[in-house]
Amino acid sequence: MFNFFRGERTRVQLALITVQLGYGVYYVLTKVAMSEGVNRFVFAVYRDAIALCLLVPLAFFSERNLRTPFTVPVCLLIVALGFTGIFLQQTLFLAGLAYTNTAFAAAMQNAIPVFTFMIAVVCKFEVIRLNKPDGMAKVVGICSAVAGAFTMCLYKGPTLFGTDSSSQQEQAAEVVAQTGADNWLASTLLSYGVDYWQMGALCLVANCLCMGIYTNLQIPALKRFPAPVSLSASSIFVGAMFLLITGLSSVSEASEWILHSPGTIVSVVYAGAVASGLNFSLQTWANQRGGPVLVAAIIEILTSSTSESKIFIKSIRIDLIYAVIVSIYIQLAYHSG
Repeated sequence: MFNFFRGERTRVQLALITVQLGYGVYYVLTKVAMSEGVNRFVFAVYRDAIALCLLVPLAFFSERNLRTPFTVPVCLLIVALGFTGIFLQQTLFLAGLAYTNTAFAAAMQNAIPVFTFMIAVVCKFEVIRLNKPDGMAKVVGICSAVAGAFTMCLYKGPTLFGTDSSSQQEQAAEVVAQTGADNWLASTLLSYGVDYWQMGALCLVANCLCMGIYTNLQIPALKRFPAPVSLSASSIFVGAMFLLITGLSSVSEASEWILHSPGTIVSVVYAGAVASGLNFSLQTWANQRGGPVLVAAIIEILTSSTSESKIFIKSIRIDLIYAVIVSIYIQLAYHSG
């Protein structure tokens, strides 16, 4: 039994399962914080600051013999990782969560393997063999998942249970106004008839794309800088700087930087310690050993209802499709390894 846990692949899989369990709680706690009116940039800055407080000493003492010099290519890769995987990914996710709900935001994360795989193919990290069954399965999976993601963006369907769409739009408008997710782009899209739900879905698709870019960028970064915790800490630091600059320029009231409610404080601490500190380090470590496709493929379908989540018939139907597609990806990753 103990030999089972000693295998490299088993440790990678267990690490990624831990990551997904951590994200499941993060989605719910973050929605609570957004509902209480915390600004999304303030939330993200504090989250990354907490993560850095944990990762910097850990990286300093545990990876002394792994770190290589910060050359220009390494620094450029770290900036790209921080901008896409931290700044854009967190900003787009929080905006999408404010516009929609916890269950939908969690379900949309199942598009990450699709974008990760497509980028891996373009960058030649992954090979599609069209003359083999696994190659055709990958192509069909990509097309089906992309179609499903955009269907979820454009069509919501009738409410299965929970409040109706009009009530949800009113709640979204209130949360958006409180959290700073309302801006000129949102106003422009609203003027063209795009509702909050569709804007949220588009933000979440863009968030998944950024995560796919981030996961693939780690491959060349880890080859030049083979210290996963240090790489994660450096990326988070760069992303936090982007978030801090954006937050200082967009948050007008100094009082918005003060966290008042215990629920918000718990959400920020958890997001920093687990969603950023633990999860990003484990993902980077697993990426170094299992590759981007395997890392992105092991994504749990998190569609549990909360008191604030509204489940729609088409969301369940499309999420079942996602479950099948992700299962195919995992099997392909196992057999190709």
